[in-house]
Amino acid sequence: MTQPSPGLPSNEFNLNVRAASGSPALLARSVADAIGGVNHDLALTFRPLSDQVNASLTQERIVAMLSGFFGALALLLAGLGLYGVTSYAVSRRRTEIGIRMALGAAPESVIRLVLARVSALVGIGIVVGTGVSFWASQFVSALLYGLEPRDPATLVGSAGVLAAVGAMAGWLPARRASRIDPAEVLRDS
Repeated sequence: MTQPSPGLPSNEFNLNVRAASGSPALLARSVADAIGGVNHDLALTFRPLSDQVNASLTQERIVAMLSGFFGALALLLAGLGLYGVTSYAVSRRRTEIGIRMALGAAPESVIRLVLARVSALVGIGIVVGTGVSFWASQFVSALLYGLEPRDPATLVGSAGVLAAVGAMAGWLPARRASRIDPAEVLRDS
């Protein structure tokens, strides 16, 4: 079947040939001989349909890779930002944490105290992010082929990844807070 190819000049066309069996190279040679018998001046190229499909999806793959890269970069920046905010909060509350530990607070309770704040920030981020994704899904639904814009598994997976990054970002400041020496803090204040 011959058909004009969208985006190609009008003097170019595709000839799609399907063979029930046999070698694709042998079929290509037979078709080239048959067309060459009619017009020797035609420039012919043969490639499997899978190669044509792959070539037509190159732009979409590049966009998907760039989107994934920028998404990972945003996740890294969010984790670093949360780490910075948590470290700053721990340094500001150093005296309070030292007094708590002097009064008998266990290091585990200090870790829980710091991670509770991190969990609250991550929870707010997940709720706001989910709301924004529901709102934005109406604009990107036409670009998604075979995917649901509000796929529950994707939303839960994203929330899980964000929670894990938040836990990692809060763990170091929480551990540092649990190792505060109460005597040193009370002496400095």
